[in-house]
Amino acid sequence: MTGAFGAVMERLAAGESPRAAARALGIPLDLAETAAAEGERLGLVIRASAACGTCTPGGSPVCAGCPLAR
Repeated sequence: MTGAFGAVMERLAAGESPRAAARALGIPLDLAETAAAEGERLGLVIRASAACGTCTPGGSPVCAGCPLAR
């Protein structure tokens, strides 16, 4: 991936939030949030709040609908 979308995806995959990615890349927050939403729609990243117990400590130990288990 290239351009702003690819750069935001790399930052999100490394665990950054869209806000942190926007700040680090010097792009508008709404552009980073839009890229994050599109990446989520495409299945490239998941929202941290959507992560299940396998992804977040102290959560449910199993998630049958986990996109990472597929």
